[in-house]
Amino acid sequence: MTPEHRFGSTPPWWLGIEEELYLVDAETLAPASDGFSRVFGQPGERIKPELFESIVEIATRPHETAEGAGEELRALRREVAERAAAQGLAVLAAGSHPTARGPVPIVPLERYVRMAEEIGPAIGRQTVCGLHVHVSVPGQEACLRAFEGVVPALPGLLAASANSPFWEGADSGWRSIRSQILLELPTGGTPPVLRSWDDWRAASRGDNSRRHWDAWPRPEHGTLEVRVMDQPTSLRRSVELAAEVQRLVRDAAETGGEPFDRAEYAAARARAARDGGGPEAECQLELGPQAALRELAARTLE
Repeated sequence: MTPEHRFGSTPPWWLGIEEELYLVDAETLAPASDGFSRVFGQPGERIKPELFESIVEIATRPHETAEGAGEELRALRREVAERAAAQGLAVLAAGSHPTARGPVPIVPLERYVRMAEEIGPAIGRQTVCGLHVHVSVPGQEACLRAFEGVVPALPGLLAASANSPFWEGADSGWRSIRSQILLELPTGGTPPVLRSWDDWRAASRGDNSRRHWDAWPRPEHGTLEVRVMDQPTSLRRSVELAAEVQRLVRDAAETGGEPFDRAEYAAARARAARDGGGPEAECQLELGPQAALRELAARTLE
């Protein structure tokens, strides 16, 4: 059975970008314990909560090109920064906060309270940020082809985006510790094989919005969502990665292929997380956690 969907409602291969940003004290750069509630209060269409008070999500409209989405993303980063500054806060873009320790309160919305109750203590470690890209797909079967076809490329995207080498003020041993922390969630990391929409229904279990796998069909949006990537500090990096996702999804939908072995995928994912491949994690490691924190804050609005 095919779920209700919006495939075809947006021109094929258009994309939208979502970024998760930290809200931090403007002086200490420590995570803000009441950041979202203090600055924004309620979710908006383009500026939304993301579980914790110290994280805000910004989301663009659909765009034909990554460059177009990037222009809107730049404006959203600046709007968030200006509103945060009025409350004594700043924004910081990275996959993990280099020096943060201890728990951060969740935003007091019913769905987050329920999620915390369902997942338990593991939820407290999910204070990590990712770059998510939605690509519109023209039809239901094209989306399944694109999903399975893009899976082999996901570890490469993770490696290129790696931007979370520090955890609780120390070198984690990974270029992307975020990718490892996501594995603590019931639906984090390696996505299940989808040969049909019945497989999708079984895996989604009626709650498609809280699936955290590295990629996932989103019929309610008419898109394939790719969420394997760490949050870049550089806006230009976000745009480049989004353009690559757009290309990969389009090519995969047109060519298809058999499902990629998931054990092989998990091993490739772990290698990508450990070794990285992009510039941002390496820059952080060269600086060390304290200096990296200051550099991230300075570069977020460049």
